[in-house]
Amino acid sequence: MQILAKSIDDLKTERKGVSPPLPPIFRLLPMLFYLTIAASIGLNGIFFLRLSQEVQRKEAAIKRKSDYDAALKKAQTERRDLEGEAKKASDILSWVDTTRPLQPLVVEIARSVAADSTMVELRMERDEDSPNQIKLSMRLNSDSTRQLDNTLEKISSQRYRTYSPQQTVNGQEIDYKATLLWQDASRPQPPEPAAK
Repeated sequence: MQILAKSIDDLKTERKGVSPPLPPIFRLLPMLFYLTIAASIGLNGIFFLRLSQEVQRKEAAIKRKSDYDAALKKAQTERRDLEGEAKKASDILSWVDTTRPLQPLVVEIARSVAADSTMVELRMERDEDSPNQIKLSMRLNSDSTRQLDNTLEKISSQRYRTYSPQQTVNGQEIDYKATLLWQDASRPQPPEPAAK
């Protein structure tokens, strides 16, 4: 099928001066539009670059903080251990300070033994909770209790007082057990009960 050619009349009228052309400055608008698009793309690129840098800085700061927290926890643990060691050392120091030298006491006990007597056993035990108390246990080989009295006199000369003494005599063997309490010379002592 064939379309027949028709003549089409141009009904367009000439309209001169209906709308004047745009000023030349408006030619910049499309350039500004494209420039704005390019700038927004560039700014978005810079934004994402800075965002990735800040994320890396944040991760580095979190890692530094976790390292600092770990170092702080380690330092606190070391400090707690050191304070424990210092406490132990001060406990030992106070233990040593509160103990009285036993050597003079042992020397006095040994010197109190007469030539006709022998000391079979001498044992001194001190409790950690009460360093001023010494549990004394000794066994003497002697004909009389005078040797024991002499030894107890020497013990009291070293500022020790006997408490709850137990004495057992088996033939020539005297078994004596008591708790020795150290008497501080700077503290007033109760008067000795008068003998009746």
